[in-house]
Amino acid sequence: MGLPRFIKLPGHKQFTYSPRYWDPEKEEREDRIRQIKAEMGIEISSDPNRSTIKRGSFRQARQKAKVKATRTSNLRLVVILAVLLMLAYLLFLK
Repeated sequence: MGLPRFIKLPGHKQFTYSPRYWDPEKEEREDRIRQIKAEMGIEISSDPNRSTIKRGSFRQARQKAKVKATRTSNLRLVVILAVLLMLAYLLFLK
């Protein structure tokens, strides 16, 4: 014997997934052809719908940012150490 429901629950939502085919070899081949045409001076018509984001570009950007942060951190540490050594020199030797 069930209890009466006062709130009607919504039904389940369906999700239709249609996968797209991606051919990495074709993309690399097209990029190589585009580079060769650019080297030869042949005008390339740019497709406004073509994305400039490449596979792995976010990873490369993150690595560059990490290297830059490490360099600035190291530089800051060297400057702080130099200032502390100068202060120690002035306090103890004079």
